[in-house]
Amino acid sequence: MIDKKEYYLRRYTKARVTTDLWIALLEACYHYTCPSRNLYYWTSQYQGAQKNAKVYDTTAVAGLRTFVSKVHSALTPPQQNWALFESTNFVPPEHRDELNAKLQEAAEVFFYYLHNSNFDVVINECYYDLGIGTACLIINDGPSDDEPVIFFSVPLARLAPEQSYTGLLDSCWRWWDEVKISDIQALWPKAKLTPLMETLVENDPGATVKLLVDGCIDRSPFNNKTKYTYVVLHEGEILLEEPVDRNAYLVYRWSRISNEVMGRGPVLEALPTILTLQELMRLELTSANLNVSKPIMAYSDGVFNPWTFKLEPNTIIPIAPNSQGQFPLQPFPDTANPQFMQLTSNDLRMQINKLMYAEPLGGLEGTAKTALEISYRKQEFLEQIGPSFTRLQQEFLPRLVDNVMHILQKRGLMPKIEVGGKEIKIRYKSPITISQGQADVSVVTQWIQLMQGIYGGEVASTYLHPIEFPYWMADKMGVEQKILNTKEGMQQMMAQQSEAQQELEIAGIEQATEGMAA
Repeated sequence: MIDKKEYYLRRYTKARVTTDLWIALLEACYHYTCPSRNLYYWTSQYQGAQKNAKVYDTTAVAGLRTFVSKVHSALTPPQQNWALFESTNFVPPEHRDELNAKLQEAAEVFFYYLHNSNFDVVINECYYDLGIGTACLIINDGPSDDEPVIFFSVPLARLAPEQSYTGLLDSCWRWWDEVKISDIQALWPKAKLTPLMETLVENDPGATVKLLVDGCIDRSPFNNKTKYTYVVLHEGEILLEEPVDRNAYLVYRWSRISNEVMGRGPVLEALPTILTLQELMRLELTSANLNVSKPIMAYSDGVFNPWTFKLEPNTIIPIAPNSQGQFPLQPFPDTANPQFMQLTSNDLRMQINKLMYAEPLGGLEGTAKTALEISYRKQEFLEQIGPSFTRLQQEFLPRLVDNVMHILQKRGLMPKIEVGGKEIKIRYKSPITISQGQADVSVVTQWIQLMQGIYGGEVASTYLHPIEFPYWMADKMGVEQKILNTKEGMQQMMAQQSEAQQELEIAGIEQATEGMAA
């Protein structure tokens, strides 16, 4: 029989060893692009330290901030309903109106609680880690029904994920540098403290312990009830072990390479260029320092003593010319070519901005951009990061929606969607999906314009279904269904309009016939 302590400790140790292989690479990425979030130090000893003291150029720092802003607005725009709910099952026509109303109500409840939580703040922190390659969002039950969901961001320096056979990071460990024993009791009320912890907290209410480990893992041999098991460890002792019906650790990646657990983001791709630019700027500053405060070449004679004089403003230096009539003091020549340095650094900055999607179509300076140009700029950005967003739509967004909905439904704040007595599984459309739908509409619009130019407007319109086409466009562009009339209602209105048109035509014919008879 496998020993529990040994089993959990082995899994944590194996995951930790794998992530430790990335420390040097990730530390460099954080140091040059997000130094304030660099936690690859002992945090209790380095609070308040200036972590960007050796950053000579901030192009990568600004580039990562721009990347985070773009991804945030494209994936989960703050205080906006960035997803549309729809059914994955075939629904009979008689239940569609009922289902649409329930889905709309569910979406409003979902985003009401999401916008009133700390999600927008925490997810922004996660996107900085995503720019490096891997991010982790913890979705916990909130303290009350007024705050049912609470989010936390775990930096990569304290994260050790495990990859399952599905390719997803279904298991994850986190370790704490230092945590108060009283906080352990607050975070995990069911945790059982060790005798030493109980003694420490009795003597000192603010007593702390180091290297506490917690994690949520899948397929534990000691749990046959649920898929996941939540574990809290300290020095090999199990403080808490309980089956859970969901994984609160949501770990997702920008991109990955086969057989690698951690992800690789735009910062990793741009790191060689970032390092080159940093070294170039360091050399340029060194050269500028030498050119401004040049070393002095001096002859030694009876009047001038190089060991005792100081080169300072408003001082008199007694010198005497040598036998060839030259003065004994002579500055060094210039040590750098500023023009070459400037051209090279500008080229490196452009490469960094391109690799980090900071400026895909050039700057916004100059003349005002048209709506079409801005649309092309956004479309170009979506095309460039399309493969990575496809991964995010698999690893991040669906699991985020499912976790939050599970918590809301468990608390009774959000009803389960049922049609005909059967629960309907919900899927959603992300902002990227809606943008792709808008591109589909643009293609159809161009086709219609081409048909109108060839056959004329009346003939071209006959190729479009008068009922289905407007609803197709609304679905592709993310228009809320509640503002649209039903298809049955539209059919009735079109039938009434057709009848009225026929009556007018008949009345016109009868009137014309009577006029001819008269």
